[in-house]
Amino acid sequence: MTLSRRTLLASGAAGLAAAGLGVHVAFNRQPKVTAGRDILIVVFLRFGSDGLTMVAPADDANYRDLRPTIAVTTPDERGGERAGLPIGSLDNVPFFLHPSAPEIKSLFDAGNLAIVHAAGLPTNTRSHFESQDMMERGVVEGDGPLAGGWLTRHLASRDLRLADLGVVASAVDVQASLHGTASAVAIPDVTEFNVTGGDFNLNVIEALNAGPEGHAAGVRGTVDMIRAVREKLKQVSAYSTSAAYPGGEFSRAMRSVANLIKMNAGLEIATVDFGGWDHHYKMNQYFPGHAAQLSKTLAAFWADMKDYQGGLTVVTMTEFGRRLEENTAGGTDHGAASYMMVLGGAVKGGRLYGTWPGLRPADLREGDLRITTDVRQVLAEILAKRRGEAQLAKVFPNLVATPLGLIRDA
Repeated sequence: MTLSRRTLLASGAAGLAAAGLGVHVAFNRQPKVTAGRDILIVVFLRFGSDGLTMVAPADDANYRDLRPTIAVTTPDERGGERAGLPIGSLDNVPFFLHPSAPEIKSLFDAGNLAIVHAAGLPTNTRSHFESQDMMERGVVEGDGPLAGGWLTRHLASRDLRLADLGVVASAVDVQASLHGTASAVAIPDVTEFNVTGGDFNLNVIEALNAGPEGHAAGVRGTVDMIRAVREKLKQVSAYSTSAAYPGGEFSRAMRSVANLIKMNAGLEIATVDFGGWDHHYKMNQYFPGHAAQLSKTLAAFWADMKDYQGGLTVVTMTEFGRRLEENTAGGTDHGAASYMMVLGGAVKGGRLYGTWPGLRPADLREGDLRITTDVRQVLAEILAKRRGEAQLAKVFPNLVATPLGLIRDA
């Protein structure tokens, strides 16, 4: 990324500089995973990824009746390009991945990836922005004011003092889940980590801050960090794997996270956005491309992380799913429950988790798939078992944690 002065001043690194503290990055030669704390990658599928298309109950009569043109079909039907990929059953209901996600099926079959169905945040809103905000803050209506996002509260609860690149948003801005984390830095693509104008302006900034003042010393520390990162990137590219990342912004962001991890600069938390899931129309045309990018990118990232898989957890979430009944534009409108995926070395994968509520009219919530697993239960289990979080009440104050059993203990 190129950093303008405004962006620089908004970043955690610049916050340290403004405080008069030097910014330093200590790189390790060998792959490093902090004992008791996985590297946690949180992927937000923004604008409502449809769980009934990604992980479809393709043999359910209600599903087929209410989605006559967009339903994923079973492989033995004349479904052609909509024939799903079988991945087993939940509560005796068979499920099928979208046909554009064969790489996710491979990760699932290998036991590295688990899927939680009928997951969501139990709220009363169908607003994208309200739901995203509440999910990233880890709250529901009536919880009252809570400081920061759920990841910020986790870092505060553990009183963690991480490296300068320990918390990174692979995005233009730091997401709400990290609001209140002073050290969080937004880096969309670490290969472009520099000030606006490149090395020439970097040298100018350093020269203009040659004095003894505390602020100047902090700026020089930030300049040193940028140079250290760029030098380390040269080494990373020299031993980079041949992982087949696809095109697209999500792939670019995940590859940036992979590069940060391979730099061994102390990354522990990364947040990544993948937008564009608001498929109100022409789902058969637009959903496959999103599913394919998600699938190919997760597989490429996992292959790229071969030296780190034992201490790595990736979790996906979305603010809500889509309505069961397709609309007249061949799409779906805002709904309730959707799905989560958890990928990692400690994941008890190859299984579907949660409770399937059913799709009969009486089973639905106002025409939507009913939420049976609060997304915070999954996040709490990851934090407790893979991040050493012993005070979940400080992270999710009004949640009674009930692990699903999809994560092995650290």
